[in-house]
Amino acid sequence: MNVWAEYDKWDRALARHVFTDESAGLPVYLEVTPEMFKVLGAELGISEDPVAKLIKVVRSTLYLEDRHGFDAHWQRFQMWRRHVLGSAATREKRTATEITPPPVVALLCVLVLAAERMGADTNLAAHAYYPRLGEVLGLDKAEATRLQQAFPITEVFWRGLNEYLVAHEGRLGLPTADALSFRYVGIPQSQALVRAADRVKLPAFFTRFGLVPGSEVIPADLEPLLDAWISSNPCPVSNNLKNLWGRGAARERVAGVVAVELSLWDGAFRDSSEQSVGATGQVGLCANLRQSFGGRIIELSFVARLPRQAEATELVVNSAAGRPAVGVIPAAGGRVRPIPGSRFDAASLVGAVLELEDPKTGETVTRRPRRVVPLRRDEMVGALVETARLQLADDVCLLVKDDDNLLKGVMGIVDQCGKRGATFRSVATDDAEALPGLPAGWVLIDQVQLYAIPKDVKHVDLHALVPLTTAQLNFAGGLKMPGRIRKYSSLQPPEIRAAVAEAEKMTVTITSLGDESEELHRWTESANAMVIPLNGLDLADGDYEVTLQVDDEVLSRPTLRLRSADTPDAVTWETCTPLNYELDGGATAAISASASVGRSEFFVDGVNTVGVRDRAAAAPRPIADGIGWEAKKVSSNVVQPVVVLGTADPKSCMVTGRHYIQLPTWHGGKATSKTIQGVCRDCGIVKTSPTRPRWKKLDGPADAPVELHLAEYAGSRELQAPWDVCLDAVVHVGGGPISALDRIASHADGTSLFADEFVRALEIAGHIDVRRDDAMVPLEWEANPAYLAETMTNGFVLAGVWSGRGRALLRSEIEANGGHLVREDGVDGGLSSWFARGLAADDLEQAMDAAGLEPAVVRDAPRKMLAALPTLGELEAAMPLVPIPAYSKATLFSLRDASWQTVAGVGIPGAYRIEQSFRRLSIWVDANGAVERQARVGSVQVVKHLAARAAGRPLVGYVPSSSALVVPIGADLPALYGRVAALCSGRRPQVSTRTRSIAYLDVPRDVADGLNSLLAG
Repeated sequence: MNVWAEYDKWDRALARHVFTDESAGLPVYLEVTPEMFKVLGAELGISEDPVAKLIKVVRSTLYLEDRHGFDAHWQRFQMWRRHVLGSAATREKRTATEITPPPVVALLCVLVLAAERMGADTNLAAHAYYPRLGEVLGLDKAEATRLQQAFPITEVFWRGLNEYLVAHEGRLGLPTADALSFRYVGIPQSQALVRAADRVKLPAFFTRFGLVPGSEVIPADLEPLLDAWISSNPCPVSNNLKNLWGRGAARERVAGVVAVELSLWDGAFRDSSEQSVGATGQVGLCANLRQSFGGRIIELSFVARLPRQAEATELVVNSAAGRPAVGVIPAAGGRVRPIPGSRFDAASLVGAVLELEDPKTGETVTRRPRRVVPLRRDEMVGALVETARLQLADDVCLLVKDDDNLLKGVMGIVDQCGKRGATFRSVATDDAEALPGLPAGWVLIDQVQLYAIPKDVKHVDLHALVPLTTAQLNFAGGLKMPGRIRKYSSLQPPEIRAAVAEAEKMTVTITSLGDESEELHRWTESANAMVIPLNGLDLADGDYEVTLQVDDEVLSRPTLRLRSADTPDAVTWETCTPLNYELDGGATAAISASASVGRSEFFVDGVNTVGVRDRAAAAPRPIADGIGWEAKKVSSNVVQPVVVLGTADPKSCMVTGRHYIQLPTWHGGKATSKTIQGVCRDCGIVKTSPTRPRWKKLDGPADAPVELHLAEYAGSRELQAPWDVCLDAVVHVGGGPISALDRIASHADGTSLFADEFVRALEIAGHIDVRRDDAMVPLEWEANPAYLAETMTNGFVLAGVWSGRGRALLRSEIEANGGHLVREDGVDGGLSSWFARGLAADDLEQAMDAAGLEPAVVRDAPRKMLAALPTLGELEAAMPLVPIPAYSKATLFSLRDASWQTVAGVGIPGAYRIEQSFRRLSIWVDANGAVERQARVGSVQVVKHLAARAAGRPLVGYVPSSSALVVPIGADLPALYGRVAALCSGRRPQVSTRTRSIAYLDVPRDVADGLNSLLAG
């Protein structure tokens, strides 16, 4: 066997064992344990020591006798980059092209073996890497010198390994090969210094010091915190890491590894043994600010992490009267949050002790009220989530008890050290706007950012405004794409925020990463804080290195990844479930897609209908002109249940503002630490005091005021992502669980109501197909193939996975043939529509062939789909009957008023909404079901139309003057029925609050009659 054949065997085997599906979403290191080497030796049929054999094989590929060592590896690496990685961004949907690992894994593994010897022996200095590498490879002095001279090229190899993991979208692990200091030798050391047994303990460290998951903290700021943690008794880390830390020389590099771990942490504990460390669990406030018809409102809720991860479906509120149960759903980072639609008494949620219990395990989590609550946007939850304290340059909202002195202190710190947006109270005052949903006695300060560290903060309530860090570089705002890898939309990129306490001059650079790195932008200012919007720089899709530098020292160097529909997520596109509405599998396929197995001959895929329904022709039922429900708003007398979570103690610090600090008992003797920590009995706030008093001289100088020099570059910043940017992100992702769509929607509006609206809007437009469970709750989705669907009067609408690049190619060919591509903006910033006009279907197909595009042209799309759909009667017959679920409250839908009315219980036939452990279900009860106590569970839209059908008065009307088909608000045509109506115009339906109706435009009379016949049939 030749040298390279043997090397490749090792290379493939190592990659296969190190980068596995078990590491999905977790930081992965090129760390090969003795146990793994033993397995590799047996797998490769090696009888000698496998470590020695690997070193020998790698040594033979370096050719150090006459070369610089890495020449051959460089040539092979460049070939891999061009032929494998270079195609990752342009891979088409559902191709099986394998993204193979870079051919340098075995080489890099040997570099890590040398790093593992650092600090393990005393023959050489602890920081001496190159001598140890020479020892490992058995090099003489001349060979070692040549290898050291060529060593910088290995940084590109490590970057390629990171890019390989990024191309797999974190499915094989998250990249960790990076080093802020000791730039070249620091990378292999980053893989070896902190072993797996210690890395799984880091979440306990992050939790103890209130470090925010996913935050970028410079290693220098972590060193004192790590020192306090590792020095605690008992020591939480291994003897190996304890000794390494004690020597001091490796502290900066260990802190660098911990900084990477923090930036990749999702908030979950990774090891069962660590569950005991955080056994108290956590529960914090969760908030959504959203825009409604009358202005902004706030929705308050909670998010909890249980002491031990369990599949909880409900939590008991021990602190509330009667101990009610609240239904919960999983949230990112091993957390749970209330099911959508849950409502809580805001005053008790914010101002009282909240105790939740998992009824399955009996374990509890408790939140104690605080007078100053920072709320930071959590991208994984898609909402504002309570955090222990602010970080520099972060976007937060501050929830503050409405106490004059406290509010004055908060405003003073924010105005001196940063900036803020609007101020809100529950009712409007001279200095605050009204914010419905905010409890009385509280103030919300929006868009707070601190760029300097407050000094001499004595009031313990204000300690939440004192950051732990002294320097920060982070990305704020923008649309963050869902997925394991942190990436942003290039259509709405974030802004760079940098802050360094007491810096006099700072520099921020952006460098493109690829075959050749190139510095694109540089900003240097005499300032200690900078804000740099990126939305005007026209940065293309790709990876960029952003560097923060102060006095020639690099403090932070995170990677900014920008993506769009032009660079689809190859992994999610390839692994998401292919969905179609397979109509030959049952009538419920009209409202829920199913996994396609390729056997169906009658289905709808996007806007394309394949096959014909075998149904006898029946006389259509003409649709009535006008509307058959009350257009004026009628009071529904429906009061949603509100959970009072507890009662505030009138003697507590929350009410009085006076903290009762409990100090540990002194047993005599000499103090073992420099500080004493006291904890407030009521709110749990921690106050740290010195063990010895620090006396101030009476004539000593006063504390110098904080000086903030903020360099803020002009640029418009969208606080909410437009619908079109969200759609581009949908095309990039391609499909997956419904939570991915919810995360995209949260950038436009964080509420569950908007997420539901977003899903339904994309579905009826033909951009996505959606699979639902038996209760018609969306489970997963898939972006549809790109189509050109013929509308009634507007030409051909673009539906499905159209990217910016695809539209540009189409435009070029259409215009070359005398046609044109037109964009129509959505109403009130909603979803835009694109139309190809001026060409017949045959001409469009020829234009697309000439452009190399695959999208199909669908002729007369609305009528084809209409002819394939089942009647509502057939749909009802296919829906399973279930016993009417237990419930606490019920409302009945009034067909006359098109509104919900509170009723004593489920009795007569009709469409009902029932409350069940604060979970809301929509059910349809027919005449027989009212007697037999049975119902059909469906979406709120489906059950309304079933009730209308049974009453002989379909919830649809027609406006001849505008050819508009209208339905009441809240009774949208479900799934494919709505897709037929929307395809007629190719536009999103328009909502009229004046007439309480939704209008589908440009619907011909025959199509309207056909839909009415289906809904009545």
